[in-house]
Amino acid sequence: METLEYMVSIIIPVYKRVPDADEVLSLRQCQKILNHYKIYFVAPKSLDCTEYINISNSDLAQVIRFDDFYFQDITGYNNLMLSPIFYKTFIKYRYILIHQLDAFVFKDDLLYWCKQKYDFIGAPNLPHQNRPGELQFLKNYRHLFSALRITRKISNVGNGGLSLRKTRSCYLLVRFLKHRVKKWGINNEDGFFKYWGNILHPLFNLPDDDIAIRFAVELEPEKSLKKLNNQLPFGCHAFRKYEWSVWKPFIENPY
Repeated sequence: METLEYMVSIIIPVYKRVPDADEVLSLRQCQKILNHYKIYFVAPKSLDCTEYINISNSDLAQVIRFDDFYFQDITGYNNLMLSPIFYKTFIKYRYILIHQLDAFVFKDDLLYWCKQKYDFIGAPNLPHQNRPGELQFLKNYRHLFSALRITRKISNVGNGGLSLRKTRSCYLLVRFLKHRVKKWGINNEDGFFKYWGNILHPLFNLPDDDIAIRFAVELEPEKSLKKLNNQLPFGCHAFRKYEWSVWKPFIENPY
């Protein structure tokens, strides 16, 4: 019987010994809001993680290490996030929350989102951000839906920097599509889940964009908050990069 303890854990990728000021802010907020969940710092084997453990100040924090080459650049990180061994490491948890340290959580809706039973949820991307070949394929897929009179939107979910993933579903996807993973090349790992999630629906369940922005926002924060009637989502990603002036009051003076 599954217990609440193994419903979800928080995964924080780290790659440098000392976090900067924004990363400290992000980590402290994560610990403040989500302090009753197990936290795993995912780090290279050679990294001293003392600073992160001290800042988290939690008995529930632990370091899990992978080979250094996964943390040398974005390509290495993408390879880690698309490797079966990564998801198998956390397979005892039904869900994992990927929380990069340029993300900020506003409230503890984590169990609510777990209960929605999506296989992957993150801030929606804009449609034009798809790769040209990917975009054309999904357009053709949309036309197929229309021809078959199937009501199904193409999901633009989503960004992986703050994302909730059903561990077993992601494990099976990257394991059985390993040849497709190899062809994915230098492209961002989260795009893989969006692309194949749309194709494999309903075997892989992605939310519609209007649901996903309630979970997280990255691009166009001002427009997104208007869609949410100025209610905050569960969290945001790249808060300093996109319209910092929108997020600043909520992040510098969190309630």
